[in-house]
Amino acid sequence: MAKKESLTLRIAAKKDFAVLNRMLFLLAVVSAALSPQPVLLVIFTVLVIGAGCVSRTLCFSKVNGVELTLVIFSDGRIDLGSSCGNIDEGFLDGQQWCTHRIAVLRITTESKTQNLIVLSGQQTPDEYRRLKVWLRQGAALLLKSEGRV
Repeated sequence: MAKKESLTLRIAAKKDFAVLNRMLFLLAVVSAALSPQPVLLVIFTVLVIGAGCVSRTLCFSKVNGVELTLVIFSDGRIDLGSSCGNIDEGFLDGQQWCTHRIAVLRITTESKTQNLIVLSGQQTPDEYRRLKVWLRQGAALLLKSEGRV
């Protein structure tokens, strides 16, 4: 990535994981139904998963329906903008996780530290490839040199 270029990425929201949530719930209920005490375990599974989703503990993404756009600059700074017009500024925290399908970016703004999920299918292939390369090679060296690791 060139020194002055930035990456613009779309952040995954709760609706992007709706099918996955339903499939996991269905698998948990089926496995409870096939157990030696099906009625008790089905009730327990429904209560635990329902309580976890209501308290937003078991949700994959805590971002609501607002579309978020993340701009990452080459020096590690970020701008997190929403479709409502709100913009938060911060920086990458140095603890990122990236595969060929998904990236989890830890960012710190003035008020909090949070993890954001970036799905490769929602990005242009070039932008996601640049993100992977930058996170795997450049970000660790950059953040180490600035003392933020």
